[in-house]
Amino acid sequence: MNRRTFLTQTATAAAGLTLLPMVANAQTTAMTSQPITTVSLPGNLKIHAISTGQVAVTDAFLHAGNLGFLRKANILFNRHFADWMPIHVWVIEHPEGIFVIDTGENAAITNADYFNSVGMLNEYVNTHAFRFEVAREEEIDRQLAQLGIRPSDVRAVVLTHLHIDHTDGLRHFPKTPVLLNRYEAERPYNDLPQLYPATFAPTLIDLKPVQTESFAKAHPLTTAGDLWLVETPGHSHGHCSVLLQTGQQHYLFAGDVSYTQQQLLTNDLPGANASLKQSQQTYLTIRDYAAKHPLVYLPSHDGDAARRLAMGETLPVVL
Repeated sequence: MNRRTFLTQTATAAAGLTLLPMVANAQTTAMTSQPITTVSLPGNLKIHAISTGQVAVTDAFLHAGNLGFLRKANILFNRHFADWMPIHVWVIEHPEGIFVIDTGENAAITNADYFNSVGMLNEYVNTHAFRFEVAREEEIDRQLAQLGIRPSDVRAVVLTHLHIDHTDGLRHFPKTPVLLNRYEAERPYNDLPQLYPATFAPTLIDLKPVQTESFAKAHPLTTAGDLWLVETPGHSHGHCSVLLQTGQQHYLFAGDVSYTQQQLLTNDLPGANASLKQSQQTYLTIRDYAAKHPLVYLPSHDGDAARRLAMGETLPVVL
């Protein structure tokens, strides 16, 4: 389903809003900026967890529940906000180069006119279903500078999908190759192309069936064959994750497969997904992979993800 179809169905579903409880606004308090978490691994590898600000979303965004078709209408009108979540960018220093996974947010999103160009319904959704706290010093370029990394040093930016909190930092990588699943580009889900920088011209990746176990399709990002773009659809139809395989543990930079690890473990599907059926299958795929390999699971908005990265805490096996 493309964005236009989603919006049409959502507007139609809104006719049933009398069936939905209207919840008053909840007060939330923004988190303070998180420090960069760095882990050094054998083989001259480093992983950095960087939070480019924080976002709060409504409960309807976080949890699909049992509303069926009205799930999408509830996303529009639910007003109970959950706790603040980080907006993670992951940086991998690899012998073959530096890879940046997603680009996080920018401070301009807090401006009142930021969504003026995206159309009335998209503006409504993005100003009513989300709250952002992002300072200029939290943007990815400033935080990379703390690590002694310039955007020009980055071999490639790898996008898990095309939602704004993953693409709004692209402006800092005008000359860096950007890798994107071709299917995500051809069938985007609720992306806002009006907010892409003029320089955005991604290299499109064709995923293929390969020997990565569990995952149906993948594409190698290194000649060493230890870093992969893997298919994890559900949040969007072409959503991908990045899989790093080391001799000790494997790491899955999971984008928005789920908002927290707990959701994956308890089979709690997010509400803001393109396909709950695909999301369910992706959950099963990841849990199957974790049963075969020690896997550190790192979604983009999990407040506990940086700690798990630092501790090397692997995903419990739940089949």
